[in-house]
Amino acid sequence: MIKNIKSQYNQNEKDVILSSMTEGVLAVDRNRKLIMINNAGLAYLEVKIDNPVGKSVDTIIQDNNFLSFLNKLFENKEPLKEEIRIKKNTDRFFLVNGTILKGKKPGVLIVLSDITKLKQLEKIRQDFVANVSHELKTPITSIVGFLETIKQSKIPQEKRKSFLKKALKHSNRLNTIIDDLLWLSKIEAMEDSDSFDLISQPLLHIINGAVDDIQPTADKNKNTIEVSCDSSIQLLADSQLLREAFINLLENAIKYGEQSTPIIIKTDINKNIAIHFHNRGEVIATKDKEKIFHRFYRIDKSRSRRQRGTGLGLAIVKHIVFVHGGEISVESNAEAGTIFTITLPA
Repeated sequence: MIKNIKSQYNQNEKDVILSSMTEGVLAVDRNRKLIMINNAGLAYLEVKIDNPVGKSVDTIIQDNNFLSFLNKLFENKEPLKEEIRIKKNTDRFFLVNGTILKGKKPGVLIVLSDITKLKQLEKIRQDFVANVSHELKTPITSIVGFLETIKQSKIPQEKRKSFLKKALKHSNRLNTIIDDLLWLSKIEAMEDSDSFDLISQPLLHIINGAVDDIQPTADKNKNTIEVSCDSSIQLLADSQLLREAFINLLENAIKYGEQSTPIIIKTDINKNIAIHFHNRGEVIATKDKEKIFHRFYRIDKSRSRRQRGTGLGLAIVKHIVFVHGGEISVESNAEAGTIFTITLPA
């Protein structure tokens, strides 16, 4: 009796451990029937029938990649490790470890570890490296081309000056891209550390500082900047960082908005503080609304380069907002224009 109670206790303990694991665990006997499976395994493999234990895996699991792994494990009769993709609404990636079970119940034991996040991060890293390489290569190629042309002895003096001027322009662009990359890297590092202080201060003071900095550029484009913000609104902020975010949004409104139209900054406060940057200009398509906050993403690449943008401005804004525990969104249509909204904790 005591032995049975102890055995039942040990089984319950094992069941609790297996059900709480984030890895999917399942065992299959040599006749390809399921011996056991935990909750994570049921979810990862989308096993939807009740009481699947004892049933054939070929009838309860539909994913071909997983079944192919299982076939290889049975055929080779030795431990196997692979990365597989399981297709659902969105693809998920798993590191799958299979081992051979021996003894009274021979078969195989399989453990699935979800590595989707790691694969996504790897894709982001690869895209980032590819984008950086492309963005840096363009001005470098231009600089080299102009300097090689200047080396030719028959080039007239005026042409030499023109080519040197263009080479200098691309050098400055290269420098700007590198500065923005370093600035973005610094802000991202702040998200994971306490290397900045959020101090209670008036929001209007930060907005006015950004407007003062951008006013000469707005004047050249004949844009007025109208601010509507209650002077009593206080928030916890790093004023330099937040000012930089506001400047970037205003700069975008000037670059891509219509000339001689007002840019409106309006704030409201409820549970959070919302700061709206409103301008008239080309409509941002729905498919671009999320992507514009990605590094180097441009809606109109040729126009962005003419405007001397690095494609990093909105990525910098997004990370500055994250540092402050906030969010940023955009709405854009022909009637209302384009409105970027920063939402920060009150």
